[in-house]
Amino acid sequence: MNRWKIDTVLALFREAGEIALRYYDDPPLEIKADHTPVTQADREIEALFAARFDRPAEALYLIGEETVDRRDEAYISAALAGECFVVDPIDGTAPYAAGVPLWGISLGYMRGGMLTEGAICLPARDEAFLTCRGSIFRARRVLSGAPEVEPFTPEPMRYTPAAPVCAAQNAARGWEISFPNQLFVWSTCVGVYDCLLRGKVYGMIQHCKLWDLAGGLPLLKLAGFEARGADGRELGLDVVSGGNFYLENGPHRWRQKDYVVIAPDRQGTEAIWNQVKAKNLS
Repeated sequence: MNRWKIDTVLALFREAGEIALRYYDDPPLEIKADHTPVTQADREIEALFAARFDRPAEALYLIGEETVDRRDEAYISAALAGECFVVDPIDGTAPYAAGVPLWGISLGYMRGGMLTEGAICLPARDEAFLTCRGSIFRARRVLSGAPEVEPFTPEPMRYTPAAPVCAAQNAARGWEISFPNQLFVWSTCVGVYDCLLRGKVYGMIQHCKLWDLAGGLPLLKLAGFEARGADGRELGLDVVSGGNFYLENGPHRWRQKDYVVIAPDRQGTEAIWNQVKAKNLS
């Protein structure tokens, strides 16, 4: 059974967006053991998605940033082998907590360890992007309850020396970067994916966890973007068999094994890799 439906996703995004915006001006904030922030909005939004998708009795599972550590190994194995939604309730919690509108909600859909659909929502702009059965859609007025949904044609940015590139925190802090492009460090995947799809930034140096990319990577792949490591290896949608993620229990679980560069084409990924001196690539 394929339980990915546009109406269902957008209805959940409407509720999740309302929760996020309710706390946005002054979100209650805590720092987790891994030194990353979490807010009350993160927890409430994940609970919303769990109520819909955490149904192991129906062979439906949820991998979520804020609750996955409570799952036993049997649940995780079943989720990776079967039908599973992957959620990041607030991707970009740091900018969200700072009142910077570069955050969003990420939802991916896996079957048999393969990401087959994805969606991202930008509540501050009241907009979402979704895949569905080989097409990309844009939804406006999501929070209204009557979203305006239409097919979307991505508009990747053409390369120029002025074209912005986004980077993961560790790359920006520790790598030698020689390209002339403006470098943005936003601490969000959803915010960057949105800008890649709309042609507002050219590329991205990425190193993140499964839930960070689960909603956006299917969109980018369908839009024709490349995501490649320094050795040219592709980051694909095959989460389990692709060998690109740490899936065994341990301190790096759910993280990409290697950094990748995302750009509109392979020439773009190579151009960025050729202008950085990377350190600690995994």
